[in-house]
Amino acid sequence: MGVMHATKVAMKFFLFSLLLFPLISSAATDPLFEIYAQRIDLQKSFDETGVAIAGSAAGFLIDLEDWARQYGWQEYNELAVYAPSVDPPSNSSTPAPSVTASHYIVIDKASGAVLAQKDAGAVWPIASITKLMTTDLLLNSGVNLDAIVSVRSIDDVGGAKLWVNDGTTFSVRDLLAAMLIGSANNAANALSRITAGNDVVDEMNARAEELGLHRTTFVDPAGIDPANISTAREVAELAKTVFAHEEVHQLTTTSSKYIYAISDGQWRRMKNTNWLVYYPEYDDVWVTAGKTGYLDESGWNLVVQMRPSKVDENREVIVVTFGSTSRQESFNDTEALAQWAWESFDWDRGALEVATR
Repeated sequence: MGVMHATKVAMKFFLFSLLLFPLISSAATDPLFEIYAQRIDLQKSFDETGVAIAGSAAGFLIDLEDWARQYGWQEYNELAVYAPSVDPPSNSSTPAPSVTASHYIVIDKASGAVLAQKDAGAVWPIASITKLMTTDLLLNSGVNLDAIVSVRSIDDVGGAKLWVNDGTTFSVRDLLAAMLIGSANNAANALSRITAGNDVVDEMNARAEELGLHRTTFVDPAGIDPANISTAREVAELAKTVFAHEEVHQLTTTSSKYIYAISDGQWRRMKNTNWLVYYPEYDDVWVTAGKTGYLDESGWNLVVQMRPSKVDENREVIVVTFGSTSRQESFNDTEALAQWAWESFDWDRGALEVATR
């Protein structure tokens, strides 16, 4: 490319970026977009606002900043701001295991580094994993967890649910348990009504945009509609945010819990849909948060944050699997990917060095 042509391209991008600045993430720095203006490969993979172009070489990456966090900081000293706060585990030469899931991703929680992925940028129906966004809105809304909420007949959309009569009342805290432990769809709908009412779907999608989840779309708060879609990469990002809520950690790692219906005085048992939490064959993993999801259209989906043991925070990973062939296989797939990461990578985190191009 000639000097004059390169200058014109850079100037055109600069003027265009001024018009689009409000759309560009506030975290994006001038050096990043200067590099973007110089690299044709990045321009073919990310649009002018920095969002990954579907079907391009961007692959699983969410946006230009995601490229900077995964790769750019290692290539350019001026992108050191995107370097992880801790050193990622050293690369493994051992291939990831064969699993039944059609899409997956394995991420080192501490550094955010992607350790393995398969079609992690392709959209997929996420089913009840949708409830993580419903949970995030609820816990950020300031709603009193001891407030009383009624479950109405209109909240029953099929699938997993609380078996209750119209108008049965619970505390918000107990309905949150029903939604996260038992994946009750009517509990999710009841909670969404007090969180944002008829505007809940709009707020879910607005929150997704705020988090930079550009390929994620929500159409209902329970996940019963297959039009609730995301990617394995974006679900991992959503999970990292939602799993940071202490209530989510506590509830999604509880094997079972009794919740109390205030209006009829009956206790109802919620059993965790995530077998990794309590089945003995998975005693060699320590789950710190998770959520399951299933629809005929999606197969078995799962997102789990876990460690090899309770005390081994150094090797905590987030694993997302979509489309496993059975409920059992969804847990087997996820465990196999986590065990591979723990065994195949070097987790002795040394001093982080940023390479100079």
